[in-house]
Amino acid sequence: HDALPILVLAATLYRLGMRHLEGEERDFWSAFEWASETLTTTGYGRDNHWNHPLMVLMDTGLQFFGLIVSIAIIPVVLIPWFESRFEARLPQQLPALDQFVLIYRWGPAVSSLVRDMGRQKIPAVIVEENESRARWLRDHEHNVVFVNLEEGQFDLAGVERCRALIANGADHDNASLISAARQRGFTGQIFALVDNPRHRRPIILAGADAVYSPVHSLAAGLAAKASDRIAARVSGIQLLHGEVELAELRVTASSPIAGKSLAELGLRRRTGATIVGQWALGEFLGQPKPHTKLEPGAIIVALGNEAALARLGELATPLDRGGPLLVLGFGELGQKLVEMLESVGETVEVVARDPHPRLDLCGDALEPNVLEKVGLKRARAAILAFGDDSTTLFAATMVRDLMPNLPIIAAVDRAENVPRIHRAGADFALSISQVTAQLLGHKLFGEQFIAVEPRIRVFEASGEPFVSQTLAAAKIPERSGCTVVALGRAGRVMAELGADTQISHGDAIYLVGAGEA
Repeated sequence: HDALPILVLAATLYRLGMRHLEGEERDFWSAFEWASETLTTTGYGRDNHWNHPLMVLMDTGLQFFGLIVSIAIIPVVLIPWFESRFEARLPQQLPALDQFVLIYRWGPAVSSLVRDMGRQKIPAVIVEENESRARWLRDHEHNVVFVNLEEGQFDLAGVERCRALIANGADHDNASLISAARQRGFTGQIFALVDNPRHRRPIILAGADAVYSPVHSLAAGLAAKASDRIAARVSGIQLLHGEVELAELRVTASSPIAGKSLAELGLRRRTGATIVGQWALGEFLGQPKPHTKLEPGAIIVALGNEAALARLGELATPLDRGGPLLVLGFGELGQKLVEMLESVGETVEVVARDPHPRLDLCGDALEPNVLEKVGLKRARAAILAFGDDSTTLFAATMVRDLMPNLPIIAAVDRAENVPRIHRAGADFALSISQVTAQLLGHKLFGEQFIAVEPRIRVFEASGEPFVSQTLAAAKIPERSGCTVVALGRAGRVMAELGADTQISHGDAIYLVGAGEA
């Protein structure tokens, strides 16, 4: 209807031009037909040649005008109309599935959980209010329901068939959906992910079983990676009465042990220290076998007495365990992380660009001189708590260049960026998506659902079943997966052992292992 006045005006100008310039009369409908043919650039019927220059210019100008209008109308009006008319409609009701997990709103916090559920053949149904995101989810073969809660479009019929509900929207929308599900009689588990932890109680009152803050969960995961006081690398070392210590060492690319297997190296025979695992690309590989290779750049975890660890330190670089933890970035994540670390007595120094009373140095953490000024060289580890992955990646590269052996722990927004940030130099990289997937996966499906990081511990056992046997003959690692790290004999701990060490009556065997081992 907006084009009609333009057509009428063009037809009127054409009649006047033909009468006064070409000396020919045209009735209105002939002129109207010419105007439509010109503006739509479809071509001409009877009138296709003019003698007067002004008529030629008018005709040419209208053709270009029509072309511009067509280009503007097609993507703005016609394509959306065709999409809405012919594209398949998004479902607006829950599918006929049993024992599915209903997830309200897609986002980084739930993406890893949904992916892991897919691998376990556990159906997920995603309720989404953003139409373009809902179509993207459907195109990627997710079960999706497109709704608008504010307009009351969502029919919860069938919610009783789901095994759990996860609310990942805005806090007020989460409360609304949870309340509606409970009113409909849903009695299963409901978990909510909130932006503001202060909203926890109202959402619990609305019917949620548990409420979590993804940012705070990520802070807890990072704190556990940074501090032995929160999550010890190896527990139970106190059983060894100080005779055996724990050390972490960096296997540099130039180290003579880099890339070689434990069998080739014979480190226990050469140094007296026992390798109990290594961190490589953020993954802890415990219970090493003889064929296990010590990866260049990995952080190895070893047990032994002071002399044994000193000998191992000649082959790999010991990490400083006495300096402060350096936190770069002080947004919501950084503040919660510092709070957790300081609550267990850790010394923490903080650098950020925006002023804050807690900062040790206000400055751009991406400037080398700022890092040198705050004391990067004496830090025990650097924790990157920035708000975006590009900044984190650049910071990891820069810190690794300045301090090749410093452990780097990085917070990541999107799970798919974790490998890139590992390659940039981070030893440990955690995303909100990974932490939430582990948390909710454990709550919903138990330990079997998630790959739980192995917890290595030292424990004491009786040596009586192996009396008079040598350690080589007892074959304890082959039979149990545990490694003998020391013997207790006559009130003292013997840490330097060989394959020919014999087990006697009354000996205690100190072993290190994980899980069922």
